Amino acid sequence: MTQPNLYSFSQQLLIEKPPILLDTIRELVSNTLAPFQQDYCYWPWTKIGTAAIVCIGSYSLYKYLPGCYRRYYMSSTKKFSQRYNQALHLEKEALFNELKTVKTREDGRKLQVLEIGAAHGANMPYYPRHLVEVICVEPVREFVTYLRETLQQNPHVKCRELLVGNAENISVIRDNQVDAVVSTLTLSSCRDVDQVLSEIRRILKPGGIFIYMENIHSSNAFIALLQFICSPIYRFLFGISLVRNIPEHIERAHFNGGITQRIFIVHGISFLLSPHVSGIARK
Repeated sequence: MTQPNLYSFSQQLLIEKPPILLDTIRELVSNTLAPFQQDYCYWPWTKIGTAAIVCIGSYSLYKYLPGCYRRYYMSSTKKFSQRYNQALHLEKEALFNELKTVKTREDGRKLQVLEIGAAHGANMPYYPRHLVEVICVEPVREFVTYLRETLQQNPHVKCRELLVGNAENISVIRDNQVDAVVSTLTLSSCRDVDQVLSEIRRILKPGGIFIYMENIHSSNAFIALLQFICSPIYRFLFGISLVRNIPEHIERAHFNGGITQRIFIVHGISFLLSPHVSGIARK
C-alpha cells in the first residue's frame, strides 16, 4: 500500500478564530451604513447640516445666552401679544368685566387678583379701573422689564407683587388668599396643567373665580392632525402646546361653584392657534 507523501510547512497554518464582540459590532455597523451610502449619497447633506446647526445654535443662544437675540425674541413675543389683543379685544373685555361681579368681604377693599404667566402684561388694559390689586407670576425673569413698562402705561392697575416662578408651585401665596386668578395662554404653556389648577383652587377664597382664555385642540379632524404634527415645533420654539384639552382639565379640577365656558374660533391669528376656549370657574 502506497504511503501518502508528507510535506512540512515553514509557516504555521492560519486557523480561523471565532469572531469577537468588537468585530461583530463593526460588521453590523458596516452592513447598516452600506445601503445608506449607496441610496442617499446624493442628498444635499451640506445644506441639511447647515440648517440643523443654525436651528440648534439659534435656540441655544436664546436658551442659554442673554443678549441681542434674547431681547429680539422678547420683542417679537410682545408684537404677537399685541396682535392677539386686537383679535380678541371684545372677548377679553367681556371676560375681564366678570371681575366686577366678585364681592369682597370688606367694603371698599380692592380685589386681590393673581395672574399666572403675566409675561409682557398684555392683560393689564383689560382690568377694571381702580378696582384690583394684581400679583403677577411669571417664570421667565426677562419678561419683568417689559411688564414694568406695561404697568407704567396702565396706572389704573396696582401691581402688589412680581413673583418669578412657575404656576405649578405658588407656595408663597397662602390658602384662600386671593379673590380671582387670571390665565391667558398659560395653561397651554405650563408643564403640568392639573397641578396648576390644583394650586389655583388652593389659593382662591371661597366664592372666588378663575377666569381663563386658552388655545385648545380643534374639533376639525384635519386641523387637529396638523396641530398634532406641528405641536412639537411650537413647543420647542414657543413653549405652547397645540393639542391640550383645556376644558377637560378644568372639569377634572372640581370647581364646586360651577363652570361657565365658551368654545370659539379666533380670526386674525394662526389657524393652528385659532380654536379657543374662554370661561369662568368658581370655587
